[in-house]
Amino acid sequence: MHYPIIVIGAGAGGLVVAIGAAKAGKKVLLIEKGNYGGDCTNFGCIPSKSTIAAAEIAHCFTRSSHYGIASKVSQFDAKDTLSRTRKIIEEIRHEEEPEALAKHGVDTLTGTASFVTPHKIAMKTEGGSTIDVTGDRIVIATGSYPVTPKIDGIDEVPHFNNETIFALTEVPEKLAILGGGPIGCELAQAYRRLGAEVTLIQHAPHLLMREEPESQEVIEQVFCNEGINLFLQHEPIKVARANDHIAITYKCLKTGDEKTCSATHLLVAAGRKPTIDSLHLEAAGVKTHKRGIEVDNYGRTSQKHIWAIGDCTGEAPFTHMAENAGRRVLYNLLVPRFLWKKKQDPENVPRVTFTDPEVATAGLLEKQALEKYGPEKLAIYTFPFSKLDRAITAGRTEGFVKVITKKWSSRILGATIVGPRAGEMLPEILTAMYGNIPLRKLADVIHPYPTYSLAIRKAADQWLSQTLLPSLKKLIGRS
Repeated sequence: MHYPIIVIGAGAGGLVVAIGAAKAGKKVLLIEKGNYGGDCTNFGCIPSKSTIAAAEIAHCFTRSSHYGIASKVSQFDAKDTLSRTRKIIEEIRHEEEPEALAKHGVDTLTGTASFVTPHKIAMKTEGGSTIDVTGDRIVIATGSYPVTPKIDGIDEVPHFNNETIFALTEVPEKLAILGGGPIGCELAQAYRRLGAEVTLIQHAPHLLMREEPESQEVIEQVFCNEGINLFLQHEPIKVARANDHIAITYKCLKTGDEKTCSATHLLVAAGRKPTIDSLHLEAAGVKTHKRGIEVDNYGRTSQKHIWAIGDCTGEAPFTHMAENAGRRVLYNLLVPRFLWKKKQDPENVPRVTFTDPEVATAGLLEKQALEKYGPEKLAIYTFPFSKLDRAITAGRTEGFVKVITKKWSSRILGATIVGPRAGEMLPEILTAMYGNIPLRKLADVIHPYPTYSLAIRKAADQWLSQTLLPSLKKLIGRS
């Protein structure tokens, strides 16, 4: 079997390349060893956001008194929310299964792929048979997998990760979570709102360590208010069965004191690694680094006919990044080389953590900008939701907009938004960054009143009030 294009991995990036190439008239083979649709459809964005949506509704019951509504709802059964999540996964995955892909002209094989030579791949099926295929050009889009940390007893105790937690048929009575990154935080809040007693253990001093300190402070306060048991700067050192429960022993990194908590279920959210071990990349002559597969600015590996996209390259592990890389590589596969596009500036990569409130970030954090440019060349503008009419009327004043700019030009270097649907607000900032539109120009854009996005205009107004006018006053005073 020979194909002009072979794609390994049917996740977000691989599907973009395979379907796009087929629509362009290319003969394409897509190889997938597990569930079509990849991590996002089966284990990530779709199930987690479906669960989070149900958790938001449940949370409304408990907060009705804040809006002057007397409610007699003291408890609820959220078991059916988990079956709803699985139905949504099946519905979306149905559009990404081999039968649906065949309608686009994509051939599929289900099994584990490994390189034999730079152009030859051996595909082992679940039944144990091997199919050899060759390709002119090959795209690797194998994603990543969850890491299990080295903790005493972890292999002897049943535990979940983001790929297995959504198989639950009932909300856990007591859920312990190891890890305070986006996955750990999103699921901690969701399951707490659905009725679980949640304990989150994080070795770092704060949650969401990649975010601004102000963002961390807001989320930690919200979690405490909602009754999540937070143990920051605590290291899990042992897990063990305790009758029908799981005992987790953890140590305080400040004092060395050890404590033990009990849980009915354990979720490990300790990061991910690229899925490349079974590919036998050495047989293809493809170079790797400690984060994954090495690629150039166009998405090519050390073998110029082999490309790699998404998590397996060590780039930001987001579905939108894999899709973006897939579109870039697809374009490069279809057009002459002199028209190839380079990859997006890594400093402008957006990310959203779908807690409530959401944390949406793009570009540089304040600390990164200070290190790169120095304080004298920067101007940082923050507008709190406590002064935003829309947030006040909604009772959601815990958020803010923070924009980091070059001082005089007001060119946007980075931004953080914390609030309800912050991810929907971020594209205005992203568009300005992409189009080199300075923040001060956004002050001239008419923003509907009252909306959350008006906070962006309020932040833009500060260039005039906090940077330009004070400098003019000093200049005039000296004159």
